Amino acid sequence: MSHERIKLSGRIVHVFAHRFVVQTAKGAVLADLTPHGADLVKLRIGADVNLEGEMKPSELKVTRFVCDDDSVTIEHKKKPDHAHHEPADPTTAVDAARAAGFEPTGTPRRKPKHFELEGRRNGQDYELHVELDGRIRKARLVGDDHEAA
Repeated sequence: MSHERIKLSGRIVHVFAHRFVVQTAKGAVLADLTPHGADLVKLRIGADVNLEGEMKPSELKVTRFVCDDDSVTIEHKKKPDHAHHEPADPTTAVDAARAAGFEPTGTPRRKPKHFELEGRRNGQDYELHVELDGRIRKARLVGDDHEAA
């Protein structure tokens, strides 16, 4: 998903750790420097700033911060791509469910560190979270907030 790269100018009106609100001529914008970026600049309410960055749905990820003729470039690290999980066999999850007395009723869905699948036991439907090694981490009654063993 690509997001729009923008430039904006305004005055800092609120500061929340490494995030802050800039009041611009078009309204307020929430901006994010990252904790590392916040170490590089001094955020202060009332400061006039020029920002560049990538506009996300909820905030501006600031890549350039200019205040009082000081310019700082900020890098935002990308989140890891979980599409490349370590290899794991979904039949391990199915076998673990059966060994615990559940009859799997769906196909295991891969998550970064476990599989999720539906199963039935004693006439009740469960959502199972099964570790990659076959240990059942969680068995939750569907439509209920209680966990079962």
